[in-house]
Amino acid sequence: MALERFALAMQARQQVEGARAGAQFLTLLGAIQEKGWTRFLAAPRTVDELAEFAGLPAARVADVLAALEGHGVVEQADGKVRLTAPFEAYTAADSWVPLADKLAETVLDARLIRDAVADPAPLALTEDEALVIANAVGGRTTDVSKAVYQQLLDQVPELAERVRGRWLDVGCGVACASLTFASLVPEMRTVAVELVPAVAAEAARRAAALGVADRVEIRRMDARDLPELDEFGGAFWAQPFFPESSRAATLAVIRRALKPGGLLFAQEMEVEPADEGRAAYLVRRLTFRGLGVPFGPTAEELSAEAVAAGFEPVRVATTDFGRLVITRRPG
Repeated sequence: MALERFALAMQARQQVEGARAGAQFLTLLGAIQEKGWTRFLAAPRTVDELAEFAGLPAARVADVLAALEGHGVVEQADGKVRLTAPFEAYTAADSWVPLADKLAETVLDARLIRDAVADPAPLALTEDEALVIANAVGGRTTDVSKAVYQQLLDQVPELAERVRGRWLDVGCGVACASLTFASLVPEMRTVAVELVPAVAAEAARRAAALGVADRVEIRRMDARDLPELDEFGGAFWAQPFFPESSRAATLAVIRRALKPGGLLFAQEMEVEPADEGRAAYLVRRLTFRGLGVPFGPTAEELSAEAVAAGFEPVRVATTDFGRLVITRRPG
């Protein structure tokens, strides 16, 4: 019996050790990003050059590089080291979602998970924490994100048609989608609605920096207070971030704001997997549900939700970036 319990404990220990290794890698990645290694290693460097840059002994730098190489972060050839192609792209200035933003999100995840277990109250985000999530999910408008969004427009003709006019972005976050579309489509005129002041302010700052503030109006407001009637040809609803208590009312306002025949687009995200990814999915579901947000509705469920709010189903578009639900305001 004792040996059986030892074997069981070793199974659990192996699982914990695997998770610990992942946490160690994230810590290492965060440390080199914070110290500027990722920027410095975008070009080939010798170990001595890196040691001088880092202010560390060459032997310590060699150990760090060995750990990074083992995780596919760097590669060494001809006496020099540099980032691998995937990590160079991930940490470059044109990266859609910068590494630093994703690492900040992992720190926030830890806080939310601890609170979900320790505190019976609903989970809540500060403005700064909401901005962390908005940055990590929304990303930035760069040449890379423009290429991605152009591909989406090519794959969904209805979307390409509707963004060439009055467009409504509900729950815009840092407005990467609207700002990128505006950079691609000069005819686009957008109202982008965001509830959290710090997030809305960042979206407005980005619109000004990109020179599209005259075509992308960022409004800091509750989407349920939107006053427009019969005005927009298309709308996007960032449904993963709307709590259950506000969803029906938000859909009703979007329906009213769209022109008769206007199209509503909503993206299916975080659908429950049936494979080994399910364990990670369930941890993410814990925090989202703690925030009062439905987690992982399928495209079919999103379509039914819109139909219950008075929309007509059009289709579910399958794209390289997941399934996009398209419904229509009748008329």
